[in-house]
Amino acid sequence: MSALINFEVCPKSGRFYAGNAGRKVGIEWRESDWLLKFPASTGKLQGSVPSYTTAPLSEYLGSHVYEMLGIPVHETVLGVRDGKVVCACKDFSTGGKYLIEFHDLKNSLSDDEPGFTESASTGAGVVLADVRAAIHRIPELAGITGVEDRFWDMFVTDAFIRNIDRNNSNWGVLSDGQGHYELAPVYANGNSFNNKRTESSIGKRLLDDDLIRQDAFDVRSCYVTDSGKPIAPLKYIASGHDIECNKALERFMGRYEPSGFVELIDSIPEQSLGLTVLPTGFRDYHKQVMSYRYEQVFLPAWKEISSSEGL
Repeated sequence: MSALINFEVCPKSGRFYAGNAGRKVGIEWRESDWLLKFPASTGKLQGSVPSYTTAPLSEYLGSHVYEMLGIPVHETVLGVRDGKVVCACKDFSTGGKYLIEFHDLKNSLSDDEPGFTESASTGAGVVLADVRAAIHRIPELAGITGVEDRFWDMFVTDAFIRNIDRNNSNWGVLSDGQGHYELAPVYANGNSFNNKRTESSIGKRLLDDDLIRQDAFDVRSCYVTDSGKPIAPLKYIASGHDIECNKALERFMGRYEPSGFVELIDSIPEQSLGLTVLPTGFRDYHKQVMSYRYEQVFLPAWKEISSSEGL
């Protein structure tokens, strides 16, 4: 286990960042710009939730799962700032490049484009068929290799880490302002790993296999069908009816090592710099949920699809 980085003395960079998931502060560290993500307050939420989410920890874990899979992702480090555990994310929109979210790219489409359920220019639209169509019709994406693969890699990986917030504003491309575009690294993984669970709730689940099973299967997505029905990502993946999704599952299963996740979460200290980093029980809870999801959903789905496709 390694101690967290003390970011208390790092100067602010003067850069500011958008988003609604908690406080964000730009700092300078190791001669680079970094974004610090703070835990978000849950004061306005109802039900049994902690005072603050474990989003920084989730951002770190989710990002490192992506890294484990060989998918380009922003660099993340756990640390402390203003007396709170934060996730430092290296700013990839430097060197004259800037981020353009898929939301804004989709918003540039003409509403005369045929075949869309909603208006093509509805940037926030999450009808899955519309998103797929937009990927192939946005001119700026035409010259980028692997955009569709990236979308489906995110769909499958987000289902695995239970990232429930991969909307159109949480992925995109980098532009140099001169007409050249490239896929941005994956970012915005903080809404994963049940980041609003309380320690008492975790404790109850560790004593009840049925609750572990429920959490392993309780995975949601922002995407919907043409009729507006929410898509259940685990069922969608297991159905085997989508060729591109099947390919992404194949890539995932070829790269993911269950032992790698165990090593990842075991590398995080329970306490550091006087703060709780990994609350009591969270380590075993995440190991059990992720193991169940892998063994009971991903592995059987992969075997069934591989068998039916003769792979």
